[in-house]
Amino acid sequence: MRIALLTKQTLAHGLGGLQVHAEELARGLCERAHEVVVVTTSLPGQPAVVCRDGVEIHFLPGTRSGVYSRSWWRESAVALERLEAEQPFDLVVSEDLAGASDGYLRHVPHLPILHGFTLDHLVSEFRQIQGATGALKYPAIKIPELTYYALARERPLVVRARRLGVVNRRVMGLIRRWYRVPEEALRLLPPWVDVDRFRPDPSLRREVRSAHEMPSDAFVFLMASVLTKQKGLQVGLEAFAQCCSKARHPFLLIVGDGPYRPALVQQARALGANERVRFVGAVAPTRMPTYYQAADAFLFPSLRIEGLPYVVLEAMASALPVIASWIGGVPEAIGNAGFLVRPGDTQELAQSMVRLLDAPRLATGTGQAARERAMRLYASDVVLARVEEVCRELVEAARPAVPHQAAPIGG
Repeated sequence: MRIALLTKQTLAHGLGGLQVHAEELARGLCERAHEVVVVTTSLPGQPAVVCRDGVEIHFLPGTRSGVYSRSWWRESAVALERLEAEQPFDLVVSEDLAGASDGYLRHVPHLPILHGFTLDHLVSEFRQIQGATGALKYPAIKIPELTYYALARERPLVVRARRLGVVNRRVMGLIRRWYRVPEEALRLLPPWVDVDRFRPDPSLRREVRSAHEMPSDAFVFLMASVLTKQKGLQVGLEAFAQCCSKARHPFLLIVGDGPYRPALVQQARALGANERVRFVGAVAPTRMPTYYQAADAFLFPSLRIEGLPYVVLEAMASALPVIASWIGGVPEAIGNAGFLVRPGDTQELAQSMVRLLDAPRLATGTGQAARERAMRLYASDVVLARVEEVCRELVEAARPAVPHQAAPIGG
């Protein structure tokens, strides 16, 4: 199949779940012998067209880099028409609202994949408000903006789709309830993880611990994400400080970078935990398996309504017990192979951490159960086969029926 993939961002634009999904989806379909053409927003300093890992990527001039805008929906429709004229597409796949234009190829089947529900962003954005200025801007700017996206972009996209991919059952339920989409049109297509890359490896464990001056026998917690307030790292840091005073001396690795880092560094000092906290900074995706292996447990104290976070799946595949917020699609990912706490509840988070510190066998057993769950439900070959099946289903349904020809009389 020749497939066009529409996404507002790729990993060239920045690191995040949507970007990783777009890159992995394009690469995975290409490895399965499909031709994939990615159409995305502009990127300063980037050539208009590049080829990476067998995937052709078009960065559209005249669009705002990494942003949904009228120029994006207009220019992406024009680009698809031009690319279709060069060589026809069998299918268009779009990430979230990237495919929410009326001008796309009507004769080509379209599979949107939704990572969340637009109105959920109202809650997530509200939790990141800081100061009186932010509180005033929120109702004046964010509520109208997100309501526009929900009613003028998301709803038409969802209603038009013959098949709609969703990353978790929670989003599936919201789409059915709010937009009256029939169940037969929805397909569960969660993110996936390379269980061969993310796996237990004692040699990687020693490497990182030595580099960051952590004892080989210490219990190490890990948090990995973009450092923003809504990711809840401040909650994890406060819970960790409580563990330091109540349990055997653990360490905390914080992998990632972002605007909230200075506040977190200051918080660690104020809590008296800075000697046991290691701020690693941004890490290349190829190096992430090393950091999971350096840890004994993974913390995900997000305050944001998440789809199905890659870092949680990567930690599970790496055989780490996960302690995470009961929010968004996280409970569905973890199931019974981890610990869920109320978002923002420092005491509950600290209690779960102490529980693992006091029971090494519990930590090991939970980690093994997490890896088994990741391999069964979220391994790349399992999920990509499902994506490919839905793509073929759409393409087959769009093909014109071949008229039945009766056998000649006397033949």
